[in-house]
Amino acid sequence: MHKYFITLTDCRRLAEARRAKGLTQSFVAQQVGCKQSALSMLESGRTDKVAEETIEKIAALLDVTLSPAPETGAPFALSPSIPSGLGFCPDAGCPGNVPFDVSGRVLFWPALQTGVRCRYCGEMLETACPACGAPLREGACCSACGEPFVAPAIPPGVEPAVWAESRRRVLAELRALGVPAAADHPSERVQR
Repeated sequence: MHKYFITLTDCRRLAEARRAKGLTQSFVAQQVGCKQSALSMLESGRTDKVAEETIEKIAALLDVTLSPAPETGAPFALSPSIPSGLGFCPDAGCPGNVPFDVSGRVLFWPALQTGVRCRYCGEMLETACPACGAPLREGACCSACGEPFVAPAIPPGVEPAVWAESRRRVLAELRALGVPAAADHPSERVQR
């Protein structure tokens, strides 16, 4: 049972608090007993890469209050989930995930796939929302918690719209080379 519901917003708040205090990822990682790479992944939204106890220590060190976990057993009263056996790749760099700039925020529309591993990059597929565990739905964000299914990994100082457009050009080049980068992806119909 989890005490916290670590959202992408929480991850961003941790990163912002660390920067505001002038602390490096290496220093914070050393203080709480984890690796710098794990902290980096946490700050980019990969909450599955750091133990909840370690996240608690990071939050305490940075004076950040985490979102409490929803009550257990609370049903998700939402639209029907996608058929079982489908999943999405959680890797922002995967060619199956097409990025879009939505009001200055990059969101990915992940390609739904069958199997256990991503057919594009080999990563393990997620079959539920990584943030809250709600059943998987079509779209870029979870309809239960509002968090994006795929956490963007945009370099600091880069405009989201510019980065998303650049990434879509790379995906188009991959398709031109015959790499099946989300060929029947619903977002391809929206591209300009």
